Amino acid sequence: MTLEEFKYLIPEESNDATRMDASLMRTIEEHLRRTFNAHEYQELLLPTFEYADLLSGFGTNEETMFQFINHEGKRITLRTDFTVPIARIYSNAHTDEVRRYSYFGKVYRTQARHKGRSSELFQGGIELFGLPGREGDQECLSLIEETMQNIGLSDLKLELGSAKFYKRLMALVMDRSLTDILKKKKSSDMKHLVEAHDFDEDLNKLLLILPSAFGNIKCLREVKEIVKDEELLEAIEEMESLYEFSKHKENIIFDLCMVPERSYYTGIMMKGFSYYSAHPILQGGRYDHLFDHFYKNVPSIGFSYHLNNVLDAIGKENEAND
Repeated sequence: MTLEEFKYLIPEESNDATRMDASLMRTIEEHLRRTFNAHEYQELLLPTFEYADLLSGFGTNEETMFQFINHEGKRITLRTDFTVPIARIYSNAHTDEVRRYSYFGKVYRTQARHKGRSSELFQGGIELFGLPGREGDQECLSLIEETMQNIGLSDLKLELGSAKFYKRLMALVMDRSLTDILKKKKSSDMKHLVEAHDFDEDLNKLLLILPSAFGNIKCLREVKEIVKDEELLEAIEEMESLYEFSKHKENIIFDLCMVPERSYYTGIMMKGFSYYSAHPILQGGRYDHLFDHFYKNVPSIGFSYHLNNVLDAIGKENEAND
């Protein structure tokens, strides 16, 4: 291939932003930055390169990393995540105080071919360390709702799930196929799972209703009525409490089949969706075991906007309204 031909091409992993996209991206970033600053979140600038062993130790799939070996013979990767590097910074600060951090930048993750997704992902988000339980969950939800109102999109929904609920289910069922069934929400597969095991009647009822356990507060409370297990009830009550705290209850949807995308999630999980995007524009949750690898016990919660998806959704919404 000649150098002349390269001027028309970029690697399929790359993301080429037009001037309008760049301008809109900066506008959205500045809106988020002003909001985060107003709530005393300290912005951090983080390194692009990380030790691969650090990220894989926190459950990052090594197949998603862009890796190379440095001059010391150590495996280095492009940043795949902001949460773990920020946790390292907090751990090195040798404090147990509440800390609020914000960030903006790219993460880099390999994608399956022909998926139509870039490996360069623009993100902006926050990490809240040291504020436990409902108080931290509520602060995080408030910040999400405040920023979602002015992100440039209408008809947004916030899905709530629970890693605590999921992990307790897995402990009760002890069958790894449950994860895939929950992701696909297939009633027939769930029925086959129940028939293949000798679960008690209460668990059978719960499992069979889960594929359709997606909807408003009424849906959550219907599931709550049939749950007998204390840990599952506790997880449901955490979601219910957060709903009651919300100032935009009409935008909240519950998904009891939500599966954690990171192994360190422990409680509330959140995903923001636009009608005009097939992928989440926002993701986050509680991860109180995040600092276990640093031998610290720090309650933690955070979220990030996927700004690529926000831009795509804004473009499609504008086209639909023309």
